[in-house]
Amino acid sequence: MVLSRLRSAALLVVAALTLAACGQGDADEAATVSGDAGFPVTIDHVFGSTTIEARPQRVVAIGGGDMEAAIALEVIPVGGADWFGFTGTRGWVKTALGDRPAPKPLQAFEPKFEEIAALKPDLILYVNSQNDRKQFDTFNAIAPTIAAPAGTKNVYGVTWQDQVSEIAKATGTTARGEQVIKDTEALIAAAAKANPEFAGKTITAGVYSADSLSAWLPSDPRMHLLTSLGFEPNPQIVAMENGDFYVKITPELTGTMDADVIYLAALDGGGKLDPAVAKDKLFNALPAVKGKHVAYFGGAPVINTSTPSGEFSSAFSIGGPLGIKYVLPLLIPQLKKAVAGQA
Repeated sequence: MVLSRLRSAALLVVAALTLAACGQGDADEAATVSGDAGFPVTIDHVFGSTTIEARPQRVVAIGGGDMEAAIALEVIPVGGADWFGFTGTRGWVKTALGDRPAPKPLQAFEPKFEEIAALKPDLILYVNSQNDRKQFDTFNAIAPTIAAPAGTKNVYGVTWQDQVSEIAKATGTTARGEQVIKDTEALIAAAAKANPEFAGKTITAGVYSADSLSAWLPSDPRMHLLTSLGFEPNPQIVAMENGDFYVKITPELTGTMDADVIYLAALDGGGKLDPAVAKDKLFNALPAVKGKHVAYFGGAPVINTSTPSGEFSSAFSIGGPLGIKYVLPLLIPQLKKAVAGQA
């Protein structure tokens, strides 16, 4: 009954906005899709299943990295949300787009449903997301919506491989998806093979933001990449599993951050370490920090800037085929220095 009311409301929104939507021009063109799968297709996910009757032509991407994963599949959404709310197009995403129009920027954390309905989508991607049932139902009332794979336990906890596979199936690009996954995994495997010193080293990765330290759990996309390179997640952090993608590190828990390597987003726009981190006696007393087995990169102040530091931080955080390809040549040297104690 609730879903029926939501769908009815969404249809009224679409009807009211149709005339305005018709004249939006290039930004509102149909999504570019290529593929090989027949339709209809049914996608199973955490909220049940969604059947897509025909090959989608107007895709909207809401989940973290969903837009970038779709672009890697050569499916160009008519609208897409950046995980951090960036309202432009990341440089590394522009490279993949080439001369094709960028998706209309949308909000992910507080989506404007009328704006999304105005794009007249025939598929909404809510794959790597907050797993919010109410949001899903509202999206699904606008257009068929796919969510995180069944069994996903963590917020933003979908691996990039599963994200690509699910979006590929939903858009009829399964062959392309398989090739994208194969090529990206080959890049990671080559980097791991070239740096055997990473294998088995424990790592704590996280961020200093809002006056506190946080460490990412193994489900976080950044940890996915680090562990794919051979590192092992810090077991003390793993033990704090809470269903989210990170845990806050209060002062009394600072000691749990110690590992063979620490990788922390804590640099400002000028490349300087946040003064609060530099003055944190507990953090700087950690053996890893004292031994220079620590590396820093751009934190919250840079993530939504069009600077080299912002490009790196966004690509590393959003990940997926596009982000990984961009970030690996920059990430590896930082990790090598941290492992060697040359940070």
